[in-house]
Amino acid sequence: MFYRIYRSFLALSIISCALSVSLSQLFLLLSFVFFLFLPEKPNFKSPLVKILFLFYAWQIVTVLYHFAGSGFDTLSIKHAFRDEMKDIFLVTAFVSVQGIKPEDRKYLYKTFFIFALVIVFTGFVSIFSMTRLSRLISDLYKTSASWPYQHHYGKITNINIYLPIGLMNTHLTFGGLLAFIFPGFVFRLYDSWYKKESISKISTNTILLLLVSIVFLFNNARSSLLGALVSTIFGIYILVFIDKDISKKMLKRIGLFILLILIFVFVGYKTTSAVKRVVDPLFGGEKHTDSGRTFIWDSTFPLIEKNPIFGIGSGNYQKEIEISRKEKEKENKELSFFYEVTQRGHAHNDYFHLTAVFGGPQGILYLILFGIILFTLLNGNIPKKIRFMTYGLVGFFFSGLLQCYFQDDEVLIVFYFLLGYLNLYAESEQKTIDSKIEG
Repeated sequence: MFYRIYRSFLALSIISCALSVSLSQLFLLLSFVFFLFLPEKPNFKSPLVKILFLFYAWQIVTVLYHFAGSGFDTLSIKHAFRDEMKDIFLVTAFVSVQGIKPEDRKYLYKTFFIFALVIVFTGFVSIFSMTRLSRLISDLYKTSASWPYQHHYGKITNINIYLPIGLMNTHLTFGGLLAFIFPGFVFRLYDSWYKKESISKISTNTILLLLVSIVFLFNNARSSLLGALVSTIFGIYILVFIDKDISKKMLKRIGLFILLILIFVFVGYKTTSAVKRVVDPLFGGEKHTDSGRTFIWDSTFPLIEKNPIFGIGSGNYQKEIEISRKEKEKENKELSFFYEVTQRGHAHNDYFHLTAVFGGPQGILYLILFGIILFTLLNGNIPKKIRFMTYGLVGFFFSGLLQCYFQDDEVLIVFYFLLGYLNLYAESEQKTIDSKIEG
């Protein structure tokens, strides 16, 4: 009985990641509680588990270090868990997935696919919605004091087009979720072609890929687009050089499909203002934040230089970046306006932010985590369908070059669910290796 309740809450948590972060975290908490009551516990032996343990162990070490440095002031702990450390709870998403029985892994696969479908369809609907769809969820438990409007792109014929964010609150968060699911739809269509499935299945997968592509293009989160592109290229690399599945004929078909999409976008760019306003920022046109990031990074580097081992401490970034920014203004008076107006909530780069807050060892551990994910996916023993579903994990580390997605709990919870799902198969592989050694 405990297992069925646990499995239901786990599925609800994954699907509700597309609906509401509050709902998803509530269901995650419930699934984790019932996971603890399961009679059979998984054996955590894979490299992914070990690196995650070290990753968060170091974070706790830095929190204790700064707690001691503050004269054992409890405010130091409160500030730490009010900011970066608050997301340590989300690693339970990774742990909770490990309770799924082997016969229910297909059930979990379907759950992730439903999550992906909700993202696509809510995103597509929000393209045509003047107000944010998140009101559909928030109005269930609170009264809206105002009507939050969406960014208006323009018109295609007589239809108003808006920046799609699905049921999320920001387009960057929604872009992060799209980056996770986009490669899955690409390779789902490829798999249909490769297996020569029915015309109806191929057509359905083609339509889904077209829909997610349109939503992703209009969402315009370039950091996420970069991540999705890298994930897709990584998947193609495996198919060509490791699986050796893609023939020259298939490459020509893929190239033709991409060419048709580019022609479609080009025609839209030339004929409608809405598409033009979407495409221009991708190539540096219109208003964008590229220059702002450089000022944020420049202000973050001194924090890393002064605190290379234990960092500035969780909860201290906004205070310390303010001091660093003021010093930079004195050094570069002609640029003081730009240092003053740029956003300072985080470093706009996961690697810089984690290193600044928790020190150099944390940055190294983050890179090792990335390396282990790559190694796991490059291992030919992971089933193709699972690889296709989890390729977005690779792009996550590239999106983090331009955005702090590791600090976004709505994106991070999905990261850990997918990583936990990949780890199910990594653990199976580890058991096979251990049995061979013992034999």
